[in-house]
Amino acid sequence: MSVAQAVAILKDCGHQEELIKILEGQKDKALQEKLAAQIIKLNQVTPTGMKSYLERGRKLLKESMLGVNPFDKYKPEVPTGVFLKVGEPDLDKYEQKGIEELPYTGFVLIAGGLGERLGYSGIKVDLPVCTIEEDYCYLKYYAQYALACKQRAM
Repeated sequence: MSVAQAVAILKDCGHQEELIKILEGQKDKALQEKLAAQIIKLNQVTPTGMKSYLERGRKLLKESMLGVNPFDKYKPEVPTGVFLKVGEPDLDKYEQKGIEELPYTGFVLIAGGLGERLGYSGIKVDLPVCTIEEDYCYLKYYAQYALACKQRAM
């Protein structure tokens, strides 16, 4: 049943003939069921489903090929803000406000891929923070920072 369900999902997505051939042509039934289950799960966990995801992707690729700039309607501007200096009362006031907001703060680490341009063969977050302690990488540094913020928020 799950193979038929997976094939139906792929057909609904359009342009998935090669994947359908692989799925339907799989001789090992356990592998076939495993692949079908992966397709079904992917469709369930993809917001708005795989069909909608693929349609958006195809639209964006076509617009990119045609030179459409999705940011044309936006106008860049310099954001307003407050310049804080150590020792001034405003710094303490804003720091206290920040501490109050810590329990509602989330951290997201955008991994930027490999560090090849930096002469490193691994991922960038595995780079050492300093050359003195080689086992102290950025990922560990970021994790410790997030934990320190959590402790400060308590």
